[in-house]
Amino acid sequence: MVKAYNFLASWQLFPEKCTFEFGQAPKSGICKIETDAAQQHLTITTNWVTLENSAFFSEYRIVPNGQWQPFDNQDLADQAKADFENASCLSILFQKNEIEVLAIKNEILPNGYL
Repeated sequence: MVKAYNFLASWQLFPEKCTFEFGQAPKSGICKIETDAAQQHLTITTNWVTLENSAFFSEYRIVPNGQWQPFDNQDLADQAKADFENASCLSILFQKNEIEVLAIKNEILPNGYL
């Protein structure tokens, strides 16, 4: 999983640098991307605080192979897929009842921000 190397870190959210198509950007947040010992799965952990000061946490594991796979949190999605578009872009898609419900594009910018 050489392509994951650039992403394996804790990333601080700078809301003013993000693009949100729906809803408001959080007030603050941290995203941590790790790999397991076998380097098969990515574990993505996110903590964020809304503009109303409500705190949230999410964590999921996914194999970044471009294939649809069952997703553990069935309330959010039935299946998900992740793939590295290139060395600086990781895309994750979530589907529920074969309808895309969430698309996340993590891109490492030339200045080192995610």
